This record gives sequence, structure tokens and C-alpha cells, in this order.
Amino acid sequence: MSILLVSLLLGLCACGNGNDAAAGGQDSPAPQEAVADAQETETVEKEEGTTENEEPAQGNTEQESAVAGTEETAVTQAAAGDTAADADTTSAEAAESSAPGSNALAVYFSRVGNTDFPADVDADSSASIRVDENGLMGNAGQIAAWIAEEAGCETMEILTEDAYPVNYDETVNQAKQEQNAGFRPVLKADEKAVEDYDTIYLVFPNWWGDLPMPVFSFLESHDLSGKTVNVFVTHEGSGFSGTIGTIQELEPDAEVLEGLAVQGASVTDEEQNIRQWVIDHQN
Repeated sequence: MSILLVSLLLGLCACGNGNDAAAGGQDSPAPQEAVADAQETETVEKEEGTTENEEPAQGNTEQESAVAGTEETAVTQAAAGDTAADADTTSAEAAESSAPGSNALAVYFSRVGNTDFPADVDADSSASIRVDENGLMGNAGQIAAWIAEEAGCETMEILTEDAYPVNYDETVNQAKQEQNAGFRPVLKADEKAVEDYDTIYLVFPNWWGDLPMPVFSFLESHDLSGKTVNVFVTHEGSGFSGTIGTIQELEPDAEVLEGLAVQGASVTDEEQNIRQWVIDHQN
């Protein structure tokens, strides 16, 4: 009996140990926790790896900085190029403004341009007009053209609203009447801004020992203060008469210089003298 009880007790102990082992095999969290720990560890490593993989962004920043620097350099070079271009333009403008005749103007009054001559006009009908391959030209206009060529400047004609008579004697008589009355003919608008020029070459015929009245109109409508006025006159024996003094009275603040008085009938013979005077008196 005793032996039987001992055997039963030993059997029960063996069964209890087996159940514990089985329960341990089914309920133990260790493998799952180990997997979870491993997964968590891998996730952390991946996150750390991602952070490391993000480091090349700094390289991109360096590239962007390099590109920005290149663009900035290009902009600076372009600005420098623009500055150099501006400097070249300024130099070119300065050179142009200092070129001979760049601030001089040959102004003249002539019957031609102020008279409606017919196409077949005969130059022999008046000593004050010329007809050549270039067409009809007055003595004063011819002198102004030679001056402009030597001075390297432009010309401008003083033009009246009302034309003078085609007949020379009638023009002479009208000129005398205008002078006696102190009449100032109305002029057409200037083709040039006269006040913008420093040197004026003024050419006109001597009418009755004085300026033609349209030249009075011109001088009284312009302030030539500080300018140099070189006077050239065509005449038939009177020379300058009192024209220089008259111009000085009308333009007291201008420097009025006596140029040449040329007899109308010998204008062509005086071409070289006129050109040489301009050469000798250029600033």
C-alpha cells in the first residue's frame, strides 16, 4: 500500500512538470518581444540611416551656393560691361561735341530762298544770284556753304514769311522803304536752335549801307550773349559800312568779329580767301 502511494505521488509530479513546460512553450512572450525589439532596433537604424542619407542635402546647398555665386558674378560682370558701355558712349558723345564745327552754325540771308524765282531765271539779271550745276544759289548762300565746309558745321537760312520781288530793282526799292520805316519782316520758324551754338557765322548782303531788315528781325529775336559772331558781307562797293557797329548794338554781350566783305561780282574769285579765313579763325 505504501509502495502504491509512493508510485502515485511520483506520477503526479511528472505530469505537473510536463504541463509547466507545455504552458511555457505556448504562453512565453520572449520570442515575440525579441522580434519586436529587433524590429524596433531595425527601425531606429533605418531612421538613423535616413538621417545620414539626408546629409547630401548639404552638398546640394553647396551646389546652389556655387550656382548663386556664378549668377552673382555674371550679374556683376554684366553691370561692369554696362558701365564700360556707358563710359564708351560718354566718350563718344564728348568726342562728337568737341569735333570741329560741332557747336558752330553758318546763318545767312539771301534773295534766293526769299524770292519766288522762275525756273528759267537768268543769273545775268542780278549780281546777287548764281546758277550752276547745283541749281540756283545766292552769293550769301554760296559763302555760307564754303564756310560750313571748312568749319565742319551746318547752315541755316533766314527766311521771311513774305517773298521779295523777282525784279532786282523792285527788291532794292522795297528794301529802302523797309529801312526808312524801321520795318521788321516776320520770319519763318528757325530750322535750328540757334541758342545751342557757341559760334555763329553771319552772312548777308549790304543793303543801303546797313543790315537787311530781315537780319534785324533775326538778331532781335535771339540772345547771342557769350557767343562769337563772325560777320561776312556781300556788297557792290560799300564794304561793311556800319554793319559791325549795328550788330554790336543789337548783341552787346556777344563777341562780334569782322570777317570778310566780298564784292558780289567777285564772290567766286574769293573762295580760297573765305575758306582760309575760317581755317585761321577756328577756335
